[in-house]
Amino acid sequence: MSRQTQALYVQPNGHTEPFYLDDEPKRQQSDIADELDGPVTAWRLGRHMTAHTSAPGFERTRNEPVRCAWRDLAGADAPDLRGPVIVTGPESRDGLLQPLPPHAAERIYRWARPLRAATIRRRPQMSAAQAVGTRDLQCDTHALHHDRVSGRWAFVVLDGVGDEEDVQEHVRTWAPELARAAARSGEPISAIAHVRAQILTRLGRRWNHMDPGAAAVVAVYHPTNPRLRLAWSGDARAYRLSHIGTLVPLTKDHNFAQELRDAGRQPKEWDHNSLMACLEDGDIGFEEAELDVVAQLVLCSDGVHHPLETYEPGLMEEALLLALDAKEGAGSLVAEALAQGRTRGASQDNATALVVRFPRPGA
Repeated sequence: MSRQTQALYVQPNGHTEPFYLDDEPKRQQSDIADELDGPVTAWRLGRHMTAHTSAPGFERTRNEPVRCAWRDLAGADAPDLRGPVIVTGPESRDGLLQPLPPHAAERIYRWARPLRAATIRRRPQMSAAQAVGTRDLQCDTHALHHDRVSGRWAFVVLDGVGDEEDVQEHVRTWAPELARAAARSGEPISAIAHVRAQILTRLGRRWNHMDPGAAAVVAVYHPTNPRLRLAWSGDARAYRLSHIGTLVPLTKDHNFAQELRDAGRQPKEWDHNSLMACLEDGDIGFEEAELDVVAQLVLCSDGVHHPLETYEPGLMEEALLLALDAKEGAGSLVAEALAQGRTRGASQDNATALVVRFPRPGA
């Protein structure tokens, strides 16, 4: 059975590549639905082109390359196309999708080129730092992943519970998978749920607190999406530093100390160590932040945020503001957190900080 390049696959960030379709109508529709995670809606523009999209969902990024090409060809407003789009020619009488006409493909490429170039220029600056503290093993980890097809970046910090070898192996196995899943889907909640399901499949039973576990936080960034998306389970945290130097928490701990605070009670010194949720089980929190107010994103384990916020409120902001770049910012947070423990003769937890600096709006 012959196959021809009959269509274009177009991402909102301008990434465009040929898409191959079978020469049988049902297979064509099936291939498109599989690629776009159907069901699929088809928008036909006369003899010029047909734009195939999955369910719109207003949280998805508008596909401006295809919408602009549509306006060029139609001389009128385009449909509200969101997310990836597969563009073909019109359907023939026998139901077969026709090749996309060359002049329509050129219009799409023309609109995609500058957007793709802008996306490449808006690469974030990122760095992470870690320290073992007074523990025997480093059971925190971090991961990042850039999905070249979608253009999305995902950033992850996992804080393993305990410092045994199986916990260390656990976090090192699942942090990269969580980052990949989040970058592919763009949905950090779904990524945590996906990894949670994989962990349960590997265990072959329900997870319990005697199994390796970890607090998790994940953030997803796309240069053309005005919002940063986050999800977490446990007490690994995310903060945003604004362009005017204000540090704002983006997550809310899933631990006993937070439950007591929510009930108007004062937690005791060690209540923060009792997790009420984690990567493997329990609630998953979700938050979005407008990207134009986020100069820097900080993801960190409680080995960083707990000593700094407990002993020296304001020190996190100061460390980030004085840093020249993401690398220095991450290193300063970890160094200051450990210094607080040493000064007071206290034990020092594993400490991990991942700092991401975003391009200034309009830069």
